[in-house]
Amino acid sequence: MNATTLTRVTKLARTAAALLTLGLFTVGSIPATGLAFPGVLHWVAHLGAFALMGFAFGLGWPSRPAALMAALVAAIGAIHEVSEIVTHSHAFEADDVIVNAIGALVGVAMQRAVQQVRKADPRG
Repeated sequence: MNATTLTRVTKLARTAAALLTLGLFTVGSIPATGLAFPGVLHWVAHLGAFALMGFAFGLGWPSRPAALMAALVAAIGAIHEVSEIVTHSHAFEADDVIVNAIGALVGVAMQRAVQQVRKADPRG
């Protein structure tokens, strides 16, 4: 991947990371949102959402340490859970914070794995 393309991908990923974060807080402030995914699907939705965010943050800031990116996204997840208390008197769900953090780790790990494969590919 040439430098121009890499810069574009990085900028798009940063935009996606910001929009995903804004979307999370917007949708999460709606009390009925929690009912959209009952039971185990609730955790699958959290895992998937935070893996996607972790991937976007990792892609947007590829030179930053992976642990920092995962911690940032996990912190966003914890803040999101606290914001639910404020926006609709939702009880704090520590399990969600843990699943969010796992999703963040998975997403950043997937992005870094793809990054390593791309570096190893002689075509870029």
